[in-house]
Amino acid sequence: MGILFIVALVLAWPTYGLSIIGWLVLMFFKSKNTADKSARRKEFVSVLEPMFHGRFADFYKALDVPLLDGFALTEKDAHQCGRHVMNYLAQNPEEAALFVRGLEKWRTKGTGILSDPVTAAETEKMYDAKGEIHLTAYRAIKAVMLNNSLKCFDAVNLAKLMENETLLTFQLAGRI
Repeated sequence: MGILFIVALVLAWPTYGLSIIGWLVLMFFKSKNTADKSARRKEFVSVLEPMFHGRFADFYKALDVPLLDGFALTEKDAHQCGRHVMNYLAQNPEEAALFVRGLEKWRTKGTGILSDPVTAAETEKMYDAKGEIHLTAYRAIKAVMLNNSLKCFDAVNLAKLMENETLLTFQLAGRI
């Protein structure tokens, strides 16, 4: 955007200042778009966070995330990782929709209440029916690990996680 401002300044004299006005309009729409995205993310967080009931560590542990040999997962790291997964879902509406569809699949029949994420992840693991919950979480962990260097993910075996994610993607594509 800095280059566009310089171009607007250079063109200000021949365009009688219209280029600077155009740049200001462009900046206004860009900031409005950023504010809208931020508000949408906060809305998703306000919906997703209560579902976890503060049990981010339990959720992360229920995911059966592959760890590197010799590494142990602390409670603090598990909690942080679980929060990062929830934040990723809040920033990606398509992934959040898939996650909620997975929660819907594991809800108690006859009730309108979705399953909580910990129960859904544990149930998918227990019945060896890993689905939407594990897939969205694996995608979240992969994205966070590839785009950041967070200490809480140091124990994760990224290669094995990506292999599991690919396998789940193909399995779910075959079910649909």
